[in-house]
Amino acid sequence: MNVTLTAGGILVGLAPLVWYGVRWAKTNLKSKTKNWKELIPLAYGFALGILGAMCVGGLLGKLFGRVRQTSNAVGDKALGSTTGAADTAVAGAHVQPLTTGGSILVVLAFLALVAIWKKIGKDEIRMIGSGAFSGCTVGTTAGIGGTGALALVPFVNSLGDSLLHSI
Repeated sequence: MNVTLTAGGILVGLAPLVWYGVRWAKTNLKSKTKNWKELIPLAYGFALGILGAMCVGGLLGKLFGRVRQTSNAVGDKALGSTTGAADTAVAGAHVQPLTTGGSILVVLAFLALVAIWKKIGKDEIRMIGSGAFSGCTVGTTAGIGGTGALALVPFVNSLGDSLLHSI
């Protein structure tokens, strides 16, 4: 499900990254050793969000399409009510679609999340969900955020196709 993002959708997509980034920075920037491992759930979620947004149909495609529609609606309302700015469509990254092998890896990545769901803490679950929300929106734009999609999707396609053709 291909949904064009608006400036409000990007605003809402950036909010979780800013939230967790500021919280991480407050506890880690003054220390000599940075605990980068705390950001792994956010990065995993961000990658899942990008890959979920690249699904053209099916359950994941519809789910992430609805997430993007919701982020547009909420963000446009928030942007308009706080600053008076009008919603504007934002260009998306021109990313190649998922191949069959890439799609297999995406389903396996989501299956891995379901498998560890009960074993991880609530904070990590929130970070994964927030990262997926941000990846679905910011990770597919034509700007800096889209760099993740431009790098991740071809890698997943290549790895998945290699796996598919080696079995």
